[in-house]
Amino acid sequence: MSSLFRPLLRSRPWQASCRPYKPFFSGAQSFTVARNRPFFSSSKQTLRYHPPQGSGRNNSFFDFLDRIPPNAVFYGIIGINGAVFFLWQAAGGRARMEKDNSALVWMYQNFTNSITNLRNGRIWTIITSTFSHQDIGHIFFNMFTFYFMGQHLLNSIGSRQFILLYLGGGIITSLTSMAYSHFVKHRDRPAHGASGAVYSVLAVIACAAPRMTFQLYGIIPIPAWLVVSGVFAYDSYTTIKDTSGTTDSVGHIGGLLAGVGYYIARRYRVF
Repeated sequence: MSSLFRPLLRSRPWQASCRPYKPFFSGAQSFTVARNRPFFSSSKQTLRYHPPQGSGRNNSFFDFLDRIPPNAVFYGIIGINGAVFFLWQAAGGRARMEKDNSALVWMYQNFTNSITNLRNGRIWTIITSTFSHQDIGHIFFNMFTFYFMGQHLLNSIGSRQFILLYLGGGIITSLTSMAYSHFVKHRDRPAHGASGAVYSVLAVIACAAPRMTFQLYGIIPIPAWLVVSGVFAYDSYTTIKDTSGTTDSVGHIGGLLAGVGYYIARRYRVF
């Protein structure tokens, strides 16, 4: 995630002009239910909570995902990211202390996305790389943002749609990053991180409730549309100027566009 918008992002509690509802999942905030009003009828300042329902299609293959408790999805994603981070630390420690790079090589082969990995048949890295962080700062800022923003959207669209959004955003991020490196930069640079998937979540929130307020550094109120637009502009600039350094700015852009695409598709009932 770009350093410009990494800091503490918090949203105002969501509201809706309808009856109170206490969610079935423990530890959740108090939300309100908009009867017969879908998530995409949210006002521009708030998001509406409604209990997850089926896709509208009979016997959808993914309907079983809605039976997963939202808390299990939310903390499961954080937990997987944390577990992979500790694998990186263990592999790095072994390389430093025992001069054995085999574990580190294995991590690069299975938890980073690259053309080399794809050519060698490791297609799972398109997804596993989106749960992968090598540095403490990288995972902290990604999971910090996810912690404050992810559960809000999860509680609004349900487990199935959130899982598909998170994984879909991560896949598009990986493909965008690899395509740019291969066809534009003519190089193969391994990339990893949950930034693109997290950005897809932020993009959906900004599309559904553009005037919802995020708190930058926990102090400065900024509307959601401005945060996402600023991230897009910043990452686009660093990509064009080639000043992103080790940050995968193109992947960030891919994640944002994935979120916008998801919102449009759901808004017009494509799926």
